Amino acid sequence: MMLVTLVSATSIAHIYKAQTFEEKVSDTVITNPSKPAPEKKDADRLLEIFEQVNNRGTHLAVLVSFVIVGLITWTLTETIDRPLRGIERAISQFNRGNLNARIPPSDIPELHRLGLTLNSVASRLQGVEERRREVIGDLAHELGNPLTVIRGYLELMSHGEMSLTPSVGQQLHEEAERMARLLEDLKTLSKVETGNLPLHLQVVDPNPLLNSVVRALSVRNRKGIRLELNCSRNLPEVFADPDRVRQVLINLISNALNYTEQGRVIVRAWNDDTRIWVEVSDTGVGIAPEDLPRVFDRFWRSESSRRQNACGTGIGLAITKHLVEVQGGQINVESELNKGTVFRFSLPLATTELA
Repeated sequence: MMLVTLVSATSIAHIYKAQTFEEKVSDTVITNPSKPAPEKKDADRLLEIFEQVNNRGTHLAVLVSFVIVGLITWTLTETIDRPLRGIERAISQFNRGNLNARIPPSDIPELHRLGLTLNSVASRLQGVEERRREVIGDLAHELGNPLTVIRGYLELMSHGEMSLTPSVGQQLHEEAERMARLLEDLKTLSKVETGNLPLHLQVVDPNPLLNSVVRALSVRNRKGIRLELNCSRNLPEVFADPDRVRQVLINLISNALNYTEQGRVIVRAWNDDTRIWVEVSDTGVGIAPEDLPRVFDRFWRSESSRRQNACGTGIGLAITKHLVEVQGGQINVESELNKGTVFRFSLPLATTELA
């Protein structure tokens, strides 16, 4: 840009010098044109005219350069300052808590990319704020239910309308346990989401782990639901945290047992070239198609589970998803309403991770 400015100013100066010199020379009368050479005074006059024209042309070039540079500087300043003011206004709105503000697009690529980045950050912060409000509301609801039950029993007993029978004590204990589970699940979920949950990844034989979990939950199963394990005895080793894998299995199998009134729950396991897959299927109430995308959302529970007054905290599946993913696995769900649900997750083989 500066080079163009200098070239333009120089061109203008040269044109000015040529025209002016021509005019001055034409006004100069050579006293005796019949002589073969001009007189000395005519040559001196021409030299004087040349110096005057050259000096004026140089001054004109400098003046034109300053004017052009000034105009270019003003234009560039306005071009840059306008989007910067827009960014400043948007950031000011962000600081005031208005995350709906957005930075308008700019013709300057660098400022345009900066605006897109800041808009993306604002969108993510807006999502975080919305989830925070949802969590607070859901937490108040989930804690409110057991607290309402406990307070109701205590008020009746304080008025002498109810005595502390074993059944009442059992109910109070269950509600207190529900609150304790909720708080423990929240603590676990917070650690997983922030990356602060300790993981002890190691080579693990999945067969004894699957057998022990299925055996333990079969003993605790009081509904008469058949719990079956169907897998090869020679499953390859995986690279995972055995305690977290156990937690995932307990969450999925317990969830299947809770929402199955009759029929069976089957745990299957197999492997491909890089992963082991574990599947937990049931013949329970199932999940409506429109609800499937929200299955792993925290505090989300389907209408059928709410009608059944299921004892879950609404966080177990969210924790399960995070636990699988932090170990390098995947998890998905398939379901058909009133027919059953299938949860399927994978873990990397030890040979793949340690290769």
